Amino acid sequence: MIDKSTPGGIILVVADTMQKDSPPDRGRKRRILCFTSYFLPGFKSGGPLRSLLHLQEWLRDEYEFWLVTRNRDLGDEVPYAAVATRQWLPVGNARVWYLSAPHWLPGPIRRALREAQPDLLYFHSSFDFCLTIVPLLMRRFGLLPRRIPVLIAPRGEFSEGARSIKQLKKNVFLFFARALDLYGNVTWHATKDEEAAQIRALWGDRVRVAIAPNLPSRIFSEVQTNRQPKQPGALRLVFLSRISRMKNLDGALQMLSGVTVPVTFDIYGTREDPAYWAECSQLIDKLPANVVGTYRGVVPPEAVLPTLAGYDAFLLPTLGENFGHVILEALLAGCPVVLSDRTPWRNLAASRAGFDLGLDQPARFQQAIERLAVMGAEEFTAWSGSARAFGLQYSNNPELVAQTRSMLAAALLT
Repeated sequence: MIDKSTPGGIILVVADTMQKDSPPDRGRKRRILCFTSYFLPGFKSGGPLRSLLHLQEWLRDEYEFWLVTRNRDLGDEVPYAAVATRQWLPVGNARVWYLSAPHWLPGPIRRALREAQPDLLYFHSSFDFCLTIVPLLMRRFGLLPRRIPVLIAPRGEFSEGARSIKQLKKNVFLFFARALDLYGNVTWHATKDEEAAQIRALWGDRVRVAIAPNLPSRIFSEVQTNRQPKQPGALRLVFLSRISRMKNLDGALQMLSGVTVPVTFDIYGTREDPAYWAECSQLIDKLPANVVGTYRGVVPPEAVLPTLAGYDAFLLPTLGENFGHVILEALLAGCPVVLSDRTPWRNLAASRAGFDLGLDQPARFQQAIERLAVMGAEEFTAWSGSARAFGLQYSNNPELVAQTRSMLAAALLT
């Protein structure tokens, strides 16, 4: 839905120095050109990639999705094998243009846009230098046409937790972005009212903000998982996410150091920052004898639900989540979740789906973990069923797709 309090803006028309092609064929479906940091066959980037895949699952019959992205996965120096660059390739429900390094060169970006002839530019980050900042700079200085509407999804990058990481660098960038009017005449995609408020706090009350929650997978709610019975007095606990300061794995390990029950804690995810992983490794080594922490590697998307189904509960004391696709997947897998209160997933205990707790009270995390551990099979089975029901309630809400349709329609009209 379009935020009713957001006044309209004036579209500025500047000289278009880009080579002219014939205008788009209006008899076809509307075409959305997405700029995204990573895409298939990669999978290490987590939530933003899943958000884009789910969008295509639901709306592929209504829109054409064309994508510009890197030719490698998050953290990889080696490109994908046998993936051609600088040409349009069919990938899943989209056509994809892979950029070779350096990924910010204006020439290939201009050519991709010229060939795609899009009706809307949709950026899936506000801070990605190569695939958001450079194209917006090109637009600002007339190297890309301003007549094409622009939609930007910050994906939680403006939250307090996200901005606290590399804060000085981000504040300097925001200062120059305001001075250049880098984000002038765009529509912002917020997934909730709180994110809309964060956007306005940075860019002013008059910016256009469209609100549409992230879409779930169209197929995950239909997947049935085989769960093993829980053993009373112990807990199989899992962390599955990118291993970064934002996800707060170090906080999880510190919480577990005070737990008195037997816990198996398995860790899955991409180790983005070697220095941060070294800190976490030291904390793993210092865990008490009753807590066994093990790093298990990276899980491809198709294996996430079966992997989560092999555990009793999911732990993610994140510093902030715009959505948290893996949280929804844990719920659908029947895993009660133990989260910080900095996600959209709230009031979990009342539904017996898990716990959402303040990071300033680590003892409450320990109590929640111990409570789950001591549950017998019958009580835990009820919690597991409630967790799945909680996830299904979100996944089967028809308003989610309707709100996304409204957001895209509003952005196309700017």
